[in-house]
Amino acid sequence: MPQDPAKDYVWGKRKNKTWLFVAIGAAVVVAGVLGYVIFGLNIDDSNSNSGNKTDNGGTAAMVRRVLDGVYVPAGQENIYPVAVMIENLTSSRPPSGLSQANVVYEALAEGGITRFMAVYAQPLIAIAEIGPVRSARSYYVDWALEYKALYVHVGGSPQALAQIKSDDVMDFSQFYHAPFFWRDSKRSAPHNLYTSGEKMGLALHDQAAPETGQYAGWKFKDDASANSWPTTEKTITIDFSSFNYKVEYTYDRTKNNYVRNLAGQPHQDKDGTTIRAKNVIVQKMKTQLVDQERLGMETVGSGEAIIFRDGQALVGTWDRKTKADRTRFYDQTGAEVELNAGTTWVEVVPTDRNIVYN
Repeated sequence: MPQDPAKDYVWGKRKNKTWLFVAIGAAVVVAGVLGYVIFGLNIDDSNSNSGNKTDNGGTAAMVRRVLDGVYVPAGQENIYPVAVMIENLTSSRPPSGLSQANVVYEALAEGGITRFMAVYAQPLIAIAEIGPVRSARSYYVDWALEYKALYVHVGGSPQALAQIKSDDVMDFSQFYHAPFFWRDSKRSAPHNLYTSGEKMGLALHDQAAPETGQYAGWKFKDDASANSWPTTEKTITIDFSSFNYKVEYTYDRTKNNYVRNLAGQPHQDKDGTTIRAKNVIVQKMKTQLVDQERLGMETVGSGEAIIFRDGQALVGTWDRKTKADRTRFYDQTGAEVELNAGTTWVEVVPTDRNIVYN
């Protein structure tokens, strides 16, 4: 019977323990997996915003998840987050697992190419594949710090690797944890490295991560009343660089969310799932070269932000006082913006970019 090398790796390190400890530990893992299957596979929460606060039997409390505000059964509201670097080079498309992320950051890397950091805090076993996994950059490390997340990548820039050490990030590089990843033989390296939700759950166990997240959430609300949703076409256009990295969002009134398009086509995962967002945040940030080819961004400070939700645009600001703080988004009155429950895409662009929307 084939064995999972990640599971072998996790438990192999514990062979020096007594047989009783192993038996108890295995029972805990089995119970956890069964719990994920029971709860995780039956919840489609990628863009949902149910106001129900009890289950079908009327007994279990439903509470907002800290990461994205979606109502989930009590006990699932603050699963420890995992932040995975995902490639966006044209030859790496389509991605896997991006549509299932709770929060996604997109920003420029080198040569006009963008890269994603997908953040997950949900029953992970339901996510069959995530990737292609790529390398770290310093500003993505800053964003991972906001969540105190398990930061998943393969290698990275010199600045990022130094920062991972100096900022005491919970680091999970493929270089040192190969059993938790695999290569897809149908794709060419280095654009073929993948992991899965199940392996990331094992990674959290391997790293002795806390059971619950250690970060503060944004503010969330229920969707605006349907009769207030705009009936005219609403679009957002973000020109990161060339046409291959031109991002467009089209407002879908039937679902009160935004359909993501990339390079003139619907942006879809490898399994055909269209990528959607309940909130799109455009964050303008000071950007400069830190060496001959790599970018740096000033992630601490403040600047302009445009928040899109309910088919409307709110022009406001972002603010992050220290690396230990979450980035917060404010409207023109200075009030913190309440986001809709569901997936949020944060599009980080240089301050000189012109964002076109209606």
